[in-house]
Amino acid sequence: MDYSCFDVEIKDKIAHVKMNRPDDFNSMNKAFWSELPHLVEDLSDNASARVIVLSGEGKHFCAGMDLANFAPSDSPPNAHNGMRSESAYRVTLDLQHTITCLEKARMPVISAIQGACIGGGVDLATATDLRYCTKDSVVELPQAYPPLLFHLKLLHEELLIHS
Repeated sequence: MDYSCFDVEIKDKIAHVKMNRPDDFNSMNKAFWSELPHLVEDLSDNASARVIVLSGEGKHFCAGMDLANFAPSDSPPNAHNGMRSESAYRVTLDLQHTITCLEKARMPVISAIQGACIGGGVDLATATDLRYCTKDSVVELPQAYPPLLFHLKLLHEELLIHS
């Protein structure tokens, strides 16, 4: 299958999954959120690889969520608060599934981090089994990102830095 946000290469039982939106700093747009779980589940189900290496093309690993894709609509809502809350809950579950698919993969997942790893990119990296960073990489959670602050401590404790 062709993906708009990822390039996939399988060689010697190693699946190299590369985020391929370098002009947008590999930010997570709507297509990203649906493609990643499909891609990882396909690799797991087909047993075509023994390990997944997740990396970003270009200068940065991942700049987090592409907020432009999740901006609220200008049109007034045509549903009551309960329906809007239920819809938001379902969207949240879908977004969580995108991250947890890495944790549930049947093989180890390694993130290769270069440049910036920001916001949702940190969540993505902490969902992998191993994280390798270049010395010049930057891992950052914006102050408006309190739900994932504990991940920064986890990442700091487990981070392996290589030259």
